[in-house]
Amino acid sequence: MSDSPLPGQVEEKEMQEIEKGATDGPISSPSQSDVISTNNILASMPSKTSQWSGMSSHRRGRSVRHRSARSSRGARPAVLDVEGQGQDEADLLAEEIAEGKMAIRDLAKPMETKREMLRKLQGKGLKGFGWRVSMQRRWKKSKENMSDAFAKLEVWRSPMHSIEGKFGTGILSYFQFMRWLLFLNLVIFLLMFLFILLPALIFTRQIGTVTSSNSTNSSAVDCESRYVPFNVSLYEPTRDHISDYIVDVLQGKGIMEDTHLFYGFYENTIQRIQETEGFTFTYNLPLAYLLTSLSYFLISLILMVRNSAQGLQESLVSSEDKFYTYCNKVFAGWDFCINDGRAADLKHGQIRYELKTDLEEQRILQKQAKRTGGEKCRLYSVRFVVNIFVLAILGAGGFLIYYASTFALEWNAQYGTAANTDAFLKLLVTYTPSLTITGLNMIVPIIFDKLVGFEDYSPEFEIQMTLLRTVFLRLASVATLLGTLYTQIACSTYTNGDAECRVCDVEIRCWETYVGQEMYKLVIMDFLVGTAVTLFVEFPRKFIVSRFKDKLEDVVGYQEFQIPKNVLDIVYSQTLCWIGTFFAPMLPAICVIKTIIFFYLKKLSLMHNCIPSTKPFRASKSRTFFMVILLVSFLLCIIPVGIGIVQIYPSRACGPFRSLNTMFEIVTQTIAGWPTVVRDIFFFLGSAGFLVPAVLILCLLLYYFRALSVAHKKMVAVLKDQLILEGKDKHFLLQRVYELQGTTDPTRAKQNKAQADRKAAATKQAPNGYNNESPPPRVPSSAWDNANSHPNSVNDGW
Repeated sequence: MSDSPLPGQVEEKEMQEIEKGATDGPISSPSQSDVISTNNILASMPSKTSQWSGMSSHRRGRSVRHRSARSSRGARPAVLDVEGQGQDEADLLAEEIAEGKMAIRDLAKPMETKREMLRKLQGKGLKGFGWRVSMQRRWKKSKENMSDAFAKLEVWRSPMHSIEGKFGTGILSYFQFMRWLLFLNLVIFLLMFLFILLPALIFTRQIGTVTSSNSTNSSAVDCESRYVPFNVSLYEPTRDHISDYIVDVLQGKGIMEDTHLFYGFYENTIQRIQETEGFTFTYNLPLAYLLTSLSYFLISLILMVRNSAQGLQESLVSSEDKFYTYCNKVFAGWDFCINDGRAADLKHGQIRYELKTDLEEQRILQKQAKRTGGEKCRLYSVRFVVNIFVLAILGAGGFLIYYASTFALEWNAQYGTAANTDAFLKLLVTYTPSLTITGLNMIVPIIFDKLVGFEDYSPEFEIQMTLLRTVFLRLASVATLLGTLYTQIACSTYTNGDAECRVCDVEIRCWETYVGQEMYKLVIMDFLVGTAVTLFVEFPRKFIVSRFKDKLEDVVGYQEFQIPKNVLDIVYSQTLCWIGTFFAPMLPAICVIKTIIFFYLKKLSLMHNCIPSTKPFRASKSRTFFMVILLVSFLLCIIPVGIGIVQIYPSRACGPFRSLNTMFEIVTQTIAGWPTVVRDIFFFLGSAGFLVPAVLILCLLLYYFRALSVAHKKMVAVLKDQLILEGKDKHFLLQRVYELQGTTDPTRAKQNKAQADRKAAATKQAPNGYNNESPPPRVPSSAWDNANSHPNSVNDGW
């Protein structure tokens, strides 16, 4: 076995000699010819002769010269400048010492001079360094322990690991997305509970109280006094049947309408809390209602943007260095901290699924690269026809929703108040819009899933295209319903008499509660349908396919977990929650309970009924796209709520804004009561004199950070190439060492010997001296006969 040094040992040995000499004393200095020879060798390294040496080497040379100059002076001012800069001081100090050592090693100076510089580097300014490093390590260890403790308290931690090990990170991203929405709805619920529900529970409800003294006060008081008996006479159960209460719970009317669940229950009062030393502390419930509603929209936006940015970073990182992805997963993908057999099996499954994903992507890319011009033309024609068909389906769905909403409202106005109207028929007609939307959401995505198969997209883009089409369907359904409601409740004036308490001469006394009831019914219907499909479709399908495997497996087949459909289900549910929370403040509590139940139902169905998907996809990109879809639905939710706040007249019979012309008027009234200086500053912040310079400054900052990002990307590319050249430098130096020693590279010698052995074995097995791995040369039949008779001459000639 050869005693030649391994890669990396040359530099390490040299550094050890320098450090040893720094403590043991001087040794003889090398001659001038040795220094010149060393410089010539260093100048001929690949990193010095490549095309990048003009920029990166010059930059690195300046940095090395700068560091060496500082080190040669011996005072180490950079180390002294670091002191007192917080907890990162020890790391910066250690980094400075390491850089100084590297600079000393690279200098073309005698060994005695290098050792003297190293003694100065290690001896000055290092008092207390060991203590700071020790404290830094303890702090780092404490943070790791705290992180592990919080990780053990993570919600649904064990189910997440089971899902990841069996089905991969793609499906895991769906359940992580569901958990994120659970916490988002929990935050929204806490906001509405603390600032709206809790004050309403504390303060006594007083019918007929108003906050302002404009001309609408008298009509508001009169409408409220008419609204309460009107509501009771219409919806309160008159028979002692439990079915009446069940219908009320499903419709959100009767006993449900006059509760804290809906907008109409809350008052338009300013409660006096305490009065001390001339100051009166009050709680303005209408203002709190509006600001809290705007706050949950703002918090949702901030959390979505933050999560999207993190997912985008992961996506960009995972999309780079495709060449090394297999090596990283095979040689560096295992977690050596795993000491449990079940955890090891899960990790095996995760790595296997990721490798499968990479191989599938490469296969699809190769298939796309081999398409001919005719195949591309035919494929684009098919995609055009499919998109036209998709638009036609979306248009037909919008018309059905509009017709169902109009029919339900007209039927309720004509037959809903009749005494002989059947309760079940009334419930069915009331749920007509919700049933129509739910039916479209169940049937149309199946059609979209079949159509996208004809378009021959990659698995990742296929999921994204299906998600886009389905989200447009669902958002268009909700938008059509809200547009229909807008045409029914948006009036510019109110008539006199009893009709003044109604909306657009329609039998709706409190349109905000009416909208909240529609969102409430959609949430309830979505929950019931989702639960029914999971329990009565997915489980029976698995039982039937398993029971009659030979007969039905090819026809029905085992079901896969459809990520587009399931993602759109929770995005649709979140859309209803965002819109409905403004008109039904306690709706987030229902959404939290619904999300928890859905998580366990989906997890149970996934583990027992589904098989791993045959179309793998990446979790990082999927998670980012999920957030983009959620952001699109969020923007849709802002539009109807914003229109309701600034444009539509509030109902005169109910709600915190019953005495105002618009809901936003409560903000202008509050600002009008502020001191003059504060009011002027606030109005200036909303004027063009402030907004225009602010926008210009933001544009300049955006341009600056964009340019900085481009420069960083270029520098990263340069450093990557330089890193490759550094590896070639080590190989070059090892080759010179082997040449000086008169030996050969042991690794290359073994590779050459193994290759020669394989060729020899193949030559013995193959007839006529040819290798089995390559076909014989194509020659005419006569020449081939001659070749068979003289194999050696053929080998020599070819």
